[in-house]
Amino acid sequence: MAGNVTHGDWWWRLVLTTPMAAAYALTIVAAARPGGSFMLFLVVVPAWCLSGLMWVVLLFFRDYRRSFWALVPPLAGALTLALVSLDIPMKVAFLVSEPALTRYARSLPEDERWASVRERVGLFSIDGVQRWNGATQLRVADSGGMLEQCGFAYLPVGDVRVLDVSSAERLSDGWYAVCVDFD
Repeated sequence: MAGNVTHGDWWWRLVLTTPMAAAYALTIVAAARPGGSFMLFLVVVPAWCLSGLMWVVLLFFRDYRRSFWALVPPLAGALTLALVSLDIPMKVAFLVSEPALTRYARSLPEDERWASVRERVGLFSIDGVQRWNGATQLRVADSGGMLEQCGFAYLPVGDVRVLDVSSAERLSDGWYAVCVDFD
């Protein structure tokens, strides 16, 4: 027999929303980097499994099944997955950081072809820069997969085809999200 949850019991809302909100937030944070964050996705998958399992368990409670709250987790999950599949978290993080990234790219010396750095620029942690012929490539720390490094390329003039990258997605005037595959 299914259990009942009285209207005064708010514990199941808290029990349900905490892991699900954490799973959704971690997914957005992991997708905010170009190419995503493989290490964060390793945490996100179990968080989604745990929150989905908790939602299924709460469906055994009749009052919960009949409430509006039973629809919130799947709708919020669908919205999160839609945002991630459209690269919205990465594009928003880039738009917020674009002025800082542009200032940083322009401040780099032209004669330094490759440098390993560890700097916070906007919302991104940059761990490598490459500069040649007016093009600047910024590698974002912990982005991409196991055999992939991702970041941004700034080409105020020129064509993205001059870059030695596997993929390039135009973000704004002169800015591209780029990835290099090593397989």
